[in-house]
This record gives sequence, structure tokens and C-alpha cells, in this order.
Amino acid sequence: MRLLREEEVATRQSRRPRFLGAASVLLLLATLCPAQRLEPYHIQINDVLEFRFFKNTELNQTQTVGPDGMVSLQLIGSIQVVGRTVENVTTDVATLYARELVNPQVTVAVKEYSGLKVYVGGEVNLPGIQIYRGGLTTLQAIVAAGGFRTTAALSSVLRIHKGPTGEPIGDILDLSRVLKHAEFGRDVALSPTDIVFVPRSKIANVNLFIEQYFRNMWPIPVGIGWSVNVPP
Repeated sequence: MRLLREEEVATRQSRRPRFLGAASVLLLLATLCPAQRLEPYHIQINDVLEFRFFKNTELNQTQTVGPDGMVSLQLIGSIQVVGRTVENVTTDVATLYARELVNPQVTVAVKEYSGLKVYVGGEVNLPGIQIYRGGLTTLQAIVAAGGFRTTAALSSVLRIHKGPTGEPIGDILDLSRVLKHAEFGRDVALSPTDIVFVPRSKIANVNLFIEQYFRNMWPIPVGIGWSVNVPP
């Protein structure tokens, strides 16, 4: 039997067809497949809203959400819109205009978005702010941030988002099951201003971690879109 020299072994190996590993294929699929749970967009300061009336076109108007979270509309005055969904605002506007008009038919749409950003930090290769687009999932945002480092705890990825009154709420996501078992339903869709943090080890106490993160580890520049208050 003839022994192959190192040069011959290297040559033969280089000629072998190369295939993506199972994890790489699933990671690619995850970037293409949308998450099952999509959350509605919540209006933010400096968003530009368009109000259009079916019959009373003279009331059509475009308004920018002010720093107080309100817009001022003809006939009905100012209404609070920040933190609310477009559907919710549409219902409210129609109800208010019903006091002035007969059976008003109005549609509300976001013409320009102001705060379409998310932040990805922790054990990723390129931590920082990512541009948000509709349907962006947690795993897609991590891929855009250069992917996981080898030290990442894939089973304990933390998503921090705003609660009803602006308080931070944390969800633990097991993205290892997305990559290993193609359970794409676990790849949660993000909302603008969400924070994704990939830890090195499993997070045992989510509330304690969020408090420590915001108190001691806050890496996000001012202006991403929201702030949190941590009790002293």
C-alpha cells in the first residue's frame, strides 16, 4: 500500500465537493422564513401620519407626531397617538369625527417612520444598531450583526421590548432549537426599538439581568427611540 504524501492529501481534499453543514443551512433558511408571530407597529414621535377621508376629502391631512405624542386634526383638535397601533387610532379618529360628520369613513396610515431601529448586542460579531424592516426576526437581526460568536449561549437569547407603559420586558428565546430543529416559530418577530442580547451563559433571572444590563452595561447611544427607568 502506497502512503500518500501531505501534498497529495491536501490536493484530494480540495477537490472534494463542499456542502453547507446542517446548522448553516438552517441559519440560511431562518433569514428567509418569516416568524409566525408578527406584532403590530406602534406609532412613535416624529412619525408622519396620513389621514384620508372617503367622502369629506377636504379634511384629508398629513400630520407629524409631536414631541408630546399628539397630532392636531381639523374639527376635533389634538389626540394622543404615540404607543398606539394604526388600527386603534383609526377607530378613535372615526369615533371623534362622528360627532361632527355623518358616518365618517377615514383611513389612517404611517407615511414615514421615524424610529425603525433595533439594537443587537452581546456575543455577536458586529454589535450595534440595525435598521428595522417589517417582519424582521430575532435571528435575522443577529445574522445582520455578523452572526453568533462561538461563545454565544444560543438557548438563552434575550429580547427586551417595551411594555404597555414603557417599562422594559424581557423574553428568553431558545434559538438553538431554531437552528437544530428548524422550529421557526420560536424566531420571534421584533418591533422597532427592541433590544436583542446574546449572553455567554444561560440567564437564570431575567428581571435581575435586565436591571443590571440597564444600570451597568447600557451600550446604546441616546436617541434609539426609548428610555427605561430602573428603581434605585
